Amino acid sequence: MSTHDLMAAPTWHVPLARATDPATSHEGARAVRLRASSQAAKLLRCYAAAGERGMTSEEAGIAAGLAIPGCSYWRRVSYLAEHGLLEQTDETRTSGAGCAQRVLRITDEGRRVSGGLS
Repeated sequence: MSTHDLMAAPTWHVPLARATDPATSHEGARAVRLRASSQAAKLLRCYAAAGERGMTSEEAGIAAGLAIPGCSYWRRVSYLAEHGLLEQTDETRTSGAGCAQRVLRITDEGRRVSGGLS
């Protein structure tokens, strides 16, 4: 299975660790999934670079070079937030289409994981 196939398939809803596994197993599962998914890793690195200013998913997609037809990068942003690597701020910014978008920023856990990406 190629990296593209891993990102296209809805695998982010399949746990890589059991609920009864220790926290270290869950941390490792998040890191493995990010190494296996170059889109999510690129996005997380962009959020790390943005720091406390944060980014919208559109800003992150553009910064990561993923804002191209057929690329659903915003799903990866949602995945990162669902797993505690990004957090929503109280801020919104206007998108290229003129709509308000929420701003997310990297969490301490996200910084830790992004520092360990290969």
